[in-house]
This record gives sequence, C-alpha cells and structure tokens, in this order.
Amino acid sequence: VMGGAVNGRGNTSVPSEFNLMFDPEAAHVVFEAFERFDLADWEATLAHALPHEALDAWLAADTPRARFYAAISRQSREGSKQRGRRDWASADPLAMAMALEPEGVLEAERHAVAMELTGAHTRGATVVDWLDRSGAPARARILLRYDRARFHERLRRALGA
Repeated sequence: VMGGAVNGRGNTSVPSEFNLMFDPEAAHVVFEAFERFDLADWEATLAHALPHEALDAWLAADTPRARFYAAISRQSREGSKQRGRRDWASADPLAMAMALEPEGVLEAERHAVAMELTGAHTRGATVVDWLDRSGAPARARILLRYDRARFHERLRRALGA
C-alpha cells in the first residue's frame, strides 16, 4: 500500500495523506481485507526524498521512460524547487522499491493500522497502534527505513540513466 501518514504528518490535511484522505473507506476495506500487507507511507517518502540534482541528471537521459517520468512529475518537481526544497518527495518509486526489492528494507515494524472515518479534524488519518494495545491484528508492515543507495540506483536504472 502506498499512502497514509503513520505519524500524522499529512500532505493534504494536518494528519492525512492525499490518497487515503480522499477515500478513507476504500483504505479501510484494504486494511481489513488482507491478513498481511506492506505500507510505504508519506513520512517514509519524505525520509527517502530524491535530491533534485541527481534526479535532474537521471531525467536528462534520452530514454522513453526518463522522458515520460519527467513529463508526469514536472509540476510536482517544479513546485518542490519553488518552495526551496533540496529534495523531491515521490511516493510511487519508494513503494515499488519495497514491493520489488524487499531486501532493501532496513527497518520496518508490524502493527495494527486503522483508518479514521469520521473525525472532524482527523478524517482520513492513518491510526497506528504503535504500542500494540488494541488487540487488533498487526497486519501492516510499516516501512521505516529503506537502503537509500539501493533505492536511488533502482530508480536511476529504471529511468535508463
């Protein structure tokens, strides 16, 4: 699963990440449907953001994939630069790295995860039972740290750079 904000540092509302906030009921169904699943959330994405300088070099490769990725990410990357950020946060590549190369996961924790469906200030929030007090099954393996060099190399190769 790519989405959520397990520590409440959202990118759309204060505690919510874009994907899960706009359809928390669907996220709830997914969280309940699977016995076990991997979760790469927004905060993991921020912790593994891509340096603009390196990404710009990779996107300059004259390959169809690099041109496509440059085109679909242009607005987000430019906005990141305009806000003075050194790095660009992109959730999709990290979630795919976790799925395709799980041996790159350096740290993850398994906990129960729920979606807040009704809160006036917290609708769409990802609620993690970090202390395992709820008695709910610990279905989510939450990504905390991925091998940064491996992640960057995977994306560079995928772009054909």
